[in-house]
Amino acid sequence: MKKVISILTVLVLTLALMLPITVSAASASASLTGPGTVRAGDTITLSFNLNGSGIFGASGTLSYDSNQVTLSGTTQKIGSPWAVEFNGNNFVAYDNNLSNPINGNKTLFTATFKVKSVAAGTNIKISYTGVKASDGSADANVGTVTYSTTVAAPLATDNNLASLTVSNATISPAFSAGTTNYTANVPFEVSKLNVSATAADSKAKVSVNSPNLTANGTTKVTVTVTAENGAKKTYTISVKRAQDPNYKASDNNKLSGISVDGFLLSPAFNTDTTQYVVWLPYETTSIKIGGSAVDGKASVAVEGGDNLAAGQDNPVKVICTAENGDKKTYTVIVKRAAAHDGSVEELPDEPSTDEPVDTQPDTDATPKTEGGIAWWWLLIVGVGALAIGVVGGYFGNALIKKKQ
Repeated sequence: MKKVISILTVLVLTLALMLPITVSAASASASLTGPGTVRAGDTITLSFNLNGSGIFGASGTLSYDSNQVTLSGTTQKIGSPWAVEFNGNNFVAYDNNLSNPINGNKTLFTATFKVKSVAAGTNIKISYTGVKASDGSADANVGTVTYSTTVAAPLATDNNLASLTVSNATISPAFSAGTTNYTANVPFEVSKLNVSATAADSKAKVSVNSPNLTANGTTKVTVTVTAENGAKKTYTISVKRAQDPNYKASDNNKLSGISVDGFLLSPAFNTDTTQYVVWLPYETTSIKIGGSAVDGKASVAVEGGDNLAAGQDNPVKVICTAENGDKKTYTVIVKRAAAHDGSVEELPDEPSTDEPVDTQPDTDATPKTEGGIAWWWLLIVGVGALAIGVVGGYFGNALIKKKQ
C-alpha cells in the first residue's frame, strides 16, 4: 500500500510540475555550488540547493560539456521522507509522505565530476535546466541554475633551492640545486649552524631545521623545500663538531651483562668476573653470545661462536671498549660434547650359576673311590682316628688306676 501511495505522489507532483497552472505558488530558488578553483585532473563535487517555503517536490535536467568534464556520480543529501531519483540527466525530488516540506535552504543532492585535461583558462559550465519546485498544488518555475569556473593553471612543481649559504661554516661540495647532501666541520665553539636558503620558485616554501650541534659527533641540518603542488625536496648538511678540549673520556670498560641464547652461563654473571663456561650438546654447532656495557659510551664486540669444535674448548670473547679506547675482555669457554655414533654400549655377561662341564679327558692317574675321593685321603683319616683312640685309651686307664 505504501508503495502505491509513493507512486501516486510522484505522479501527482510530476503532473503538477509539467502542467501549466495559474494558481500562485510560494516563490522558490535554487543554486549549484562548487569549489572556487579548479585545475585539470581535479575531482569536483557540486551541491544542488533548493530554497523556498512549503516545497514538497522539485525536478530538473543536468547539462554539461562532456569534452570538459565527466559525471562520476550523484548522492542524495536530503533526509527521509524525501527521495531523490535520477534517470539519465533528469532528477525528481519529492516528499514521500507530503509531511515534511522544505522551509528554507536545503541541499537535495550532490553531483561529482572529473575535470578532463583541458587547458588553463578554459571556462567550465555545469547547469541544471528547467528546474521547477512544487508545493503540491502549484509549481514555481525556477529556471536554470549554473556552476561556472575557469580552469586555473597547474600548481608549480619546482621544489629546488636557488641558494644555500652557511655563515659560520663551509659546506662541501659547493652548493648546486641538484645536490642534496653536504658536509661541514666546525670547532667546538660553534654550537649551531647559521643557515639561509632561498627557493627557486617564489610559490614554494622553505623550512630550515638547525638543531644544536653534538660535540664530538655528527648532527644533520635539513632544509626542506615544498613546491606549490605539495612535492617536497630535502637538502641535508651533515655537521661534525669537534670535542670539548676540556672533556675527559670515560675509562669504564665493564660489562653489565652477558647474554647466551638458549644455554646457561656458569658461573652467574658478575661484572668483575671475566671467565665463564657454557656446556653444549654435540648437535649444537654455534652459539649466540652478546654483551651490554655499563657505560652507554662504551662499545661491545663479540668474537667467536661459530663452527664450534666437538670435544674441545671453544673460547668466545666479549670485548668491551671504553670511550677512551681501553679494552676489557670477558671470555666464555664453550664446551661442545664429543661426537658419538649413537650405539648403546654392550653390557658384560653375568656369571653363570651352573657348574661348567669338563669336556677334557681325565689325565689324573690317582685312583679314586666310588665317591670320587682319593684312597690315600681315606688312609690318612683312618690312621688319625686310630691314633686318637689309642691315646684316649691310655689316658683313660691311667686316670682309673689313680682313683683306685
